[in-house]
Amino acid sequence: MYLVPVILARKSSLQRRLPQLIARLAILSTLCVFTTVSAQDYSDRAGTAEFQYLETLIFARPAGLAGAYTSLAQGLDAVGYNPAGVSRSEQVRSVSGTMRYHFLGVSSGNVTYGYPGMGGISYAFSAAYINYGRIEELDEQGNASGKKDIPVSFNPSFTASRKANDNLRLGATLKGLSEYLGDYEGSQLALGWGVDLGLQYQPNVRNLGFGLALLNLGRKEVAHTVDGRTGGLLPVSLKGGMYYFPLDLPKAKLAVDLELPWHDTPRLSGGIEYAYNPSLTLRAGSRLDWVETRYYFLKATDQRPGELQGGNALKLASGFTFQADAIGLDYAVQYWYGLSWVHALTIRYALI
Repeated sequence: MYLVPVILARKSSLQRRLPQLIARLAILSTLCVFTTVSAQDYSDRAGTAEFQYLETLIFARPAGLAGAYTSLAQGLDAVGYNPAGVSRSEQVRSVSGTMRYHFLGVSSGNVTYGYPGMGGISYAFSAAYINYGRIEELDEQGNASGKKDIPVSFNPSFTASRKANDNLRLGATLKGLSEYLGDYEGSQLALGWGVDLGLQYQPNVRNLGFGLALLNLGRKEVAHTVDGRTGGLLPVSLKGGMYYFPLDLPKAKLAVDLELPWHDTPRLSGGIEYAYNPSLTLRAGSRLDWVETRYYFLKATDQRPGELQGGNALKLASGFTFQADAIGLDYAVQYWYGLSWVHALTIRYALI
């Protein structure tokens, strides 16, 4: 009988300390991965990931923030960014559709349906696609064959998310992957699978929040060509972020994300959201990679940075959200170096 209150007391103490322990573990994991990855030669792994379209910023809200969305991820838009954020929404059934378009003919989109389940768990079904446009086929000598291929990608996913307590949310996404490069000899439908894991931590200080997500953990099971290579890694990345809004300026939120891709250099994204009124929210963002960050730091400290070699392609992003009762509309425009302007539009509707 004496052991029962002791066990219950220890259990209650563990429950109170669990969010702090998870947050510390997340920070430690991020530091460990950064230390390991920073010692590697990124140029050896650049462009080697399978199904690289998974990095595309499809939803308009995170696209308008240049991807600084790990801590802010909310509702259906959290799919693909931080699955823990799916539970950060009104407990109603909802549906969204997204279209992302570039003038070169490359387009992508997403349809997502979310609903509340038993035990406080929120679920979301999603299906995303990318159409790469018509690409002219070349022969072995590099001459145009007169035939054009239309590479396409498609991946369905299922997400479950739950509010563990007042401070912590957890989530996971399981997705299937497919990609077809064109109707040429030896071509076949490539298949794979991936998993996203995420958490969001809200301390008792309510104007501050943190997020951590491990994205695209999986592999390719069927190659793009007959007798091709299988088992390659997806574009795995670890993302950690935070948001903050000053108490004297509660309409504005600042968000920062640090992304550590396995196949590329680290990237730093930053964005700001401003709630102009209850119906209209404005946002903007930008992204730098490690090469650019080092270059601008050396330049700012009067050192000799040399010439900037490489750098992140996504330079500027902006957008807005218009909310009217059950209908929401998000729009984003991005400027990519070498690709010019990319547009994204998301329409959300809360089902009654």
